Amino acid sequence: MTNDYLTRRSFLAGSVCACVPLTRSLALAATSVASTGSLGSDGLPSLLELGTEPMKRIGQTVWVCRLAPSLWLHTTTAIIAEGEGVYFPANGLILESKATHFHRDRTGGIPALQAAGIPTVAHPLTCELARSHGTAVPTSAVNFIQDTARLSAACELFFPGAGHTRDNIVVWLPHQRVLFGGCFLKSVTSPDLGNLADAVVADWAGSAQRVRARYPAGKITVPGHGTISGDPVGHTLALLVKEPAKSAA
Repeated sequence: MTNDYLTRRSFLAGSVCACVPLTRSLALAATSVASTGSLGSDGLPSLLELGTEPMKRIGQTVWVCRLAPSLWLHTTTAIIAEGEGVYFPANGLILESKATHFHRDRTGGIPALQAAGIPTVAHPLTCELARSHGTAVPTSAVNFIQDTARLSAACELFFPGAGHTRDNIVVWLPHQRVLFGGCFLKSVTSPDLGNLADAVVADWAGSAQRVRARYPAGKITVPGHGTISGDPVGHTLALLVKEPAKSAA
């Protein structure tokens, strides 16, 4: 299998801002075109950008790119402003193996995974919030100890505290030294903190500092939306410095 194709992969961190699908093989399309290929401009992000370039397009709104052995980045887009055709991108990870909040961009794919027989796990608070909002409910991870859960030696879940939501978690893949921050972390091209409807802004900076302290040796940090380049943790902290001033004004 060449680096250009994604065939039998296990969704491990695809919706990790809120939950993580556990290990099980899932066949994906083996053919693809470039980011700006024959499927046309429809589906390409109108706001922000794909996670990286180049990415292989395997559907009208789905792109993939290998980040490391057994690890792929996927970016999907969806219209967020009905009638205006505004496509917004969301990032996730796919980890090949025998193996983060309740918002729809993180839990929307749970029914499809469950229908395929692929189990998902989430922080207990995510399950509680998903249930109260009438969205798909993953399985609660019972092994969170001091805000950390190990799915395997290759995957650690960490709840740093509230931020984008009360239940946001991050995922650390030590073998690849990749941190998936989901919507808790903002891409370096994000002009602001985005959707604050369920945010706990007062706690966010402290939570982000805990992530930085716990995972200082990361090679790649993947935010929930937009480019994976640069320092999403640092950029998020910089945006949080501006937020109180903006609110005061």
